Parts: sequence; structure tokens; C-alpha cells
Amino acid sequence: MKPLTTVTLLSRAFLCLALLLIVGGCASTGGSSESLSEFQEEFSTQSRVEDINEQLLALSVSAASEDNAYRIGPGDQIKVDIFNVAELSREYRVDGAGKINMPLVGELSVSGYDLATAERIIADAYAENYLRNPQVAVTVTEFRSKQFTAIGALASPRVYNIERRTTLLEAIAMTGGLASGAGKYIYLTDRVRNDESGELGTRSLIINVEELLRTPGTHNVVLGDGALINVPQAGSVFVEGAVERPGVYNREGDTTVLKAITMAGGLKFEASRSQLRVLKRDEATDEWVHSVVSFSDIRDSPDSDIALNDGDIVMVEYGPIRTAWTGGLRLLRDVAFLGFRPF
Repeated sequence: MKPLTTVTLLSRAFLCLALLLIVGGCASTGGSSESLSEFQEEFSTQSRVEDINEQLLALSVSAASEDNAYRIGPGDQIKVDIFNVAELSREYRVDGAGKINMPLVGELSVSGYDLATAERIIADAYAENYLRNPQVAVTVTEFRSKQFTAIGALASPRVYNIERRTTLLEAIAMTGGLASGAGKYIYLTDRVRNDESGELGTRSLIINVEELLRTPGTHNVVLGDGALINVPQAGSVFVEGAVERPGVYNREGDTTVLKAITMAGGLKFEASRSQLRVLKRDEATDEWVHSVVSFSDIRDSPDSDIALNDGDIVMVEYGPIRTAWTGGLRLLRDVAFLGFRPF
């Protein structure tokens, strides 16, 4: 591991001295052992965050993206030059769907591609019916699409503008690293293009910080369009799926599956009540362990409920029958009001 800096050593020495003073005070005045325990936990968390930030800074330099080619995104202004065809050579603004509208060939999807690939897409479109062996050059004249938003327990959460491909490690380093009290997981949501289908879709990842440091080759992903990086505070749980307010929630006391669902606003009507999936990280094997519980069981018998730890995930699936029933009701409502304007 990288040697500790002088500032880090001095800060830890100060914390150790403060800890000794509190221990002495508690011994002489009969202070609360609970206060000492809380201070020790805070000291341990602070030390962990400092160690992680040092490793993040080092890895962000050594594990930077090897492919730094810029990827076109929504909002970019690009210039398309087609050799010897001046009437088709002009600037285009990439729309929110990642497309440009060109004469003769219509809409072309270019978002998520590097410039060389975009050139080939445009050339192929014109070569099909209009031009013989067209020579196309694409340049970006205005960068507007590349930015990511950092929120949560980070040193400087805000919106960052970037002009090249950026990895998750680089992005976290740009924010100044983790803040005090940061949890074990990074929550990433962005839009990326599927390598097989070529479709642009939403990607949601939950990445363990320790795994990111240990195996950056696997977990240090390149950020896609509109990336949102969220580092929840320690003691957070995730509630996803058919609940009213899916998201990240801080654990309050003894948090269970039922309590987490309540914090998320309760189940939607379409939710499957017979199969609530709980994902918990096994500390020994570092693998995700899946459990399934019934909503009625944990509601009627609290002993059947499952206690949640930091980073645990509650997944509430949509039930096919209830979903179909809701869709049918919407269809009937639309048909009933067809041609009428409700008061």
C-alpha cells in the first residue's frame, strides 16, 4: 500500500490523542461507555476513508481508461464534412435521443459512438443509395453532453463537465474522494450502448468500494451519458422495484425488510407480495446471498422478518397478474372516456 502522508499521520495522531483524553475522562468521571463506543466507531470509519482515498488517488492515475476516444452524446454540436459534397457538409446538433437529421438519409443515431465509428455510420448511410465510396470526416465543435453528477458522501458533490472518456475511479478522484462517514457501496446510473444490439439503454450498478480497489479491471467502468454517482452514508439500504419511492435509505435502529418497505412508501398495487427478494453480502465469501420472504409472513409474524445490514438490497418484483389487471383497468378507462372530455 502507498506510504501514509505526513498530514495523514498527524491527523491520526491527533485522533489517537483525543481518544486517550476521552478514555481518561470516562475513567475519572464515570462517563458513558456508549459515547466511547461511538467515538471509536467514528475514528475507525475516518481511518478507513483516509486509506480508501489514498488508494483511489493512486489507482485513478494508474488505472485510467486506455481508450480515451471521445464519445458523441446528446447536446453535442458536430461538424460533418463529406469530401467533394459541399451541400451535405454542415454542422448538426445531436438531439436528446442521440440522433442527427441529415439530408436524404434522415435520422442517424450517433450517440455513444467515437468519431471514427460515427464517420463509418454516415458513410454507410450515403453509400447505400446516394454516393459512391463517400469520404466522411466528423469533428466535435461544441462539447455539451459529457458531464456526470456526484451526490452523497463525497468530498465535493456537484456536476462535473468532462471532455473525454472518464472511468469511475477518475470521477471519484475528481470529486476529492469519499467524505467522512461514506458507506461501502457506490450507486451508478447512466446510459450506455449495448455492444450486441447497439441500443442505448439505462445501466444501474451497485459497486462495492473494496472490490473497486481490489479488482479495478473488472469494476472500474467507463461512465456513460448522464452518469449519476451516489455514495450513500454508512448504514444505508437499497429498496428497488414495485415500491412507491425506490431509492437509498439510511438505516434507523434495527431496520428490517418490512421497515425498509415502509420507508420507501409501501408496496405498489402491482407488487408481488409472495416473493420479496433480499440480497445480502456474505462477509466471509464476499458473495451476494439471495433470500425470499412473503410480505404477509413478515407483516403477520415479526419473527419471520429479516434484519438488514449496511448495503443490503430489497427487491420487490412486479406480479404479472396484478400488473395485467392494472393495465386492463387503464385500457377500460381510456375506452370509456374515448371522445369525451371529463369535467
